[in-house]
Amino acid sequence: MAAHFGESLAAKYDRRIRSFCPSYDALHQMIVPWLQGLPEDSTFLSAGAGTGAEIATLGQSFPSWRFVAVDASLEMLNACRRRASESEMTDRIEFFHGRLQEYQSPMRAEAASSIFVSHFIKGEKEKLAYFRAIATNLKPGGLLIIADLFGDESSPEFAQLLNAWLLSYAAHGVSAEELAQDRSHIDRDVDFIPERELFSLLGEAGFERPLRFYQTYLFGGWVALKSK
Repeated sequence: MAAHFGESLAAKYDRRIRSFCPSYDALHQMIVPWLQGLPEDSTFLSAGAGTGAEIATLGQSFPSWRFVAVDASLEMLNACRRRASESEMTDRIEFFHGRLQEYQSPMRAEAASSIFVSHFIKGEKEKLAYFRAIATNLKPGGLLIIADLFGDESSPEFAQLLNAWLLSYAAHGVSAEELAQDRSHIDRDVDFIPERELFSLLGEAGFERPLRFYQTYLFGGWVALKSK
């Protein structure tokens, strides 16, 4: 996945993602209520931390929490470091450069997030390995917040949502050339799966009771618990 987030894209990511997903900031605010009630000394794992948007949001809401930021892209992880420094959170965050499957900690987290990550992972086997890696790093009963592009590409609803999404994106002043490049990126790099298949993978990885709490066009957000 590091190939998708080179230096130039990392620099533009925060601006572009808000055009790509118009409710990006709202999604992060919607995560907070699901985490209220966790211990004050909780550890939170951000799988595919990117530029650190969820860590920054959660760090303000939960000032005594510690965080682990994992990302396969060094450029994105460095952007996360800069944001952490600006938010005076660096001493509360462990940074790990690499795939989540390579990360191991003796301390399991109370909660984790995976925001716009697994839709870039191609194939059921690789997705399952990723979700199992999250489960391995969570305490029993731990909470997972996941958000991804999803849908059944063979359904008429998918075509309608895709069209509306692209029209929304184009309305942000995106050039025809850039729109064509991004549409090609979607077709080439995003591995859409229906919600039922996502739930099946989560169940096989050790999660239960997945519940969708968010949707914007083809972007969905779910909360699930690691089985005890």
